[in-house]
Amino acid sequence: MSGESSGVDRYRARLDGALNAFSERAMDFGARYGWHVIGVLALVGAALPVVGLQEGFYMSLVSEMFLFAVLALSWDLIGGQTGYPSFGQMGFFGIGAYTTAILYNDYAGAFPSAVAGDPLLLLLATMVVAGLLATLAAGLIGMVVLRLRGGYFAIATLGILLAIQQVSRNLEITGGASGKILFEGPTGTQFYYLFLGLLVVEVVAVYYLTNTRFGYVLNAIRDDEEKAVAMGINTTYYKTAAWMIAALFTGLVGGTWSLFNTFVNPMTAYNGAWNVELIAMALLGGSGTVLGPVLGGFGLHFAVVQIDALFSGWQLVVLGSVVIATVILFPQGIVGAIEERASAMEYYRHGGQAAEESAGGTDKTAADGGTEDSTGGTNE
Repeated sequence: MSGESSGVDRYRARLDGALNAFSERAMDFGARYGWHVIGVLALVGAALPVVGLQEGFYMSLVSEMFLFAVLALSWDLIGGQTGYPSFGQMGFFGIGAYTTAILYNDYAGAFPSAVAGDPLLLLLATMVVAGLLATLAAGLIGMVVLRLRGGYFAIATLGILLAIQQVSRNLEITGGASGKILFEGPTGTQFYYLFLGLLVVEVVAVYYLTNTRFGYVLNAIRDDEEKAVAMGINTTYYKTAAWMIAALFTGLVGGTWSLFNTFVNPMTAYNGAWNVELIAMALLGGSGTVLGPVLGGFGLHFAVVQIDALFSGWQLVVLGSVVIATVILFPQGIVGAIEERASAMEYYRHGGQAAEESAGGTDKTAADGGTEDSTGGTNE
């Protein structure tokens, strides 16, 4: 019995060592070749329609995966990097969606004829306005709510989301509760590249910012905001800037989605289920990282689609079970678990080993001293 137990322990130790070694190599590779990896993956994504991904279900699925990756990474900029979990991110998504829908449907004539006559150019023009309006809204709201912390901030952002949804439901220009139907949009392939382009630009921007003073300040706010304030950092400024950047990409992808979906109403533009899913995506992938929310967006949305198809009527139960199991097994997210193992490996290789050697040297010196004292005492 003890032999079997020792065999299992040895197997677990080997597996644990292999996982630690893999994690360390993966993190080292990412640190060295992060920009190269982003470039290669962007090229792979751009090549898929060329090598055989055709318009239809699978192209729409991949496009939606890009969309949710953008949403998860946008939320993580304020919720993970800065430590301010927002429950109102879909408010900026809805602002972007309605702005594009209204401009595209009702005010296309306000744009130059060359733009108004081309669905893709018109969408791009309205997207820019949508992103700017979402950014402006985040700046105005952030100056007030970002002075709150913890649960107060989370509740305030949820209240803002509900308020924006109610305003959209009561305005005539938005189509009220009925919403707006959109026609004659770009092709499926064009939408694919739009979503891919937004994701690549956001990944590049966030990856760059996290390695600058701006990103370090956001992490300092997350770790201990009071100490950051004591160091003279204007935390409200940095938090507001982070939220505005997150709102910019959320508004841009919301504007693109409105035409991709061909229909917008208060229930879809401010989707409550998506508001929870995008947070779950960031947490499952690894909050506070760049890769984690992207992987979470891809993986969880793909899982949602497959579960809906295979377990119709039970999809929420199955999805909830998957989320719970993932949180239990990987409480820091997938990328967070890899980073933790890599850090442990680095510690034992350098810090831990040095500590052990130092402790061993101290013990040896004490032993030598004791021997000398003992010898001295004998000679006397």
